[in-house]
Amino acid sequence: MNNFLIIFFSLFSIFTQASSYEFSVMTLNVQNLFDTLDDPKKDDKAYLPMKKKQSKEHQKSCEKINVKSWKDECMFMDWNEETKDIKLRNLVKNIISYENVGPDVLGLQEVENLNILRQLFNLLEPYGYTDYVLLESNDFRGIDTAIVSKYKILKSKLHYINFSGNFSEKDTRPILESTLLINNKNIRFYNVHFPSGFYDVSMRIDSLNTLKKLKNNQDLPTIAFGDFNVNSKEDNKYNIYESQQDTWEVAHIYGCENCKGSFFYNYGKSWDFLDSIFVSKKDSLRFKSNSINIHRTNFNSYSDTGKPIKFNAYSKIGVSDHLPMVAVIQLN
Repeated sequence: MNNFLIIFFSLFSIFTQASSYEFSVMTLNVQNLFDTLDDPKKDDKAYLPMKKKQSKEHQKSCEKINVKSWKDECMFMDWNEETKDIKLRNLVKNIISYENVGPDVLGLQEVENLNILRQLFNLLEPYGYTDYVLLESNDFRGIDTAIVSKYKILKSKLHYINFSGNFSEKDTRPILESTLLINNKNIRFYNVHFPSGFYDVSMRIDSLNTLKKLKNNQDLPTIAFGDFNVNSKEDNKYNIYESQQDTWEVAHIYGCENCKGSFFYNYGKSWDFLDSIFVSKKDSLRFKSNSINIHRTNFNSYSDTGKPIKFNAYSKIGVSDHLPMVAVIQLN
């Protein structure tokens, strides 16, 4: 009987693997991917060429910024075509270095608009990418979420988050919903960029509850990825990621055993999983064993500490202050 069970489960495992389709996903906060054009409706004044920063009006606006490093960027950083193009090339090098051809589905956060996304897509297109989407939101800085894909994107829309209590009037970045056609099946993706740690933890919990409702109100196999902005301190205190596991498999809980995190918080001296990938339970999706990882290279992170090397507009070195998370998904 025992031998029969062993043979049965071995054959079942072989059959399951043979009948599954695999595709890879990556989530990456690209840290301020702006074009060089001034959008009067958005606060993009730091990301302009120096020739557009000479007016008294611009200087006066920069003086109102309290954080010195941000003020210096606003006043002195020359975000010209050359700088922007190198930032794009560094991003492409980072993305394509995963398996030498990049992930099949790429979720990005902090992309200004379709103009700069299109420029990035043009550089990625030779590696098999065929479609992309970004829907403009109400974010006052103009940074949005985007998806670049090797599969057809069928439809997309935004979902705004309603916050509770004292934060009910707060507006923030919405959740990007896109449906992709993968192996002749519709797969739902949610790309998120939740409120930063500057805001109360309740806003991130409200955001996760909104995401859960979106999943539970539809029947498609679903992947959520992005910058959830949940730091290790509040996660340890409120058990936030673990509480999602009634609906989702959370990548860095399911796997990534040797991963430190996707972001290093210098002031708190802590590694955080701000970025993650969720796969819906009770659907035809699952993580492939041992595929979940933080994608580190010698040009996106420091060799001694593993910390991300954020892009420096002066030296033109680096990629982002976040490291990408990657995983292979099996579709049964």
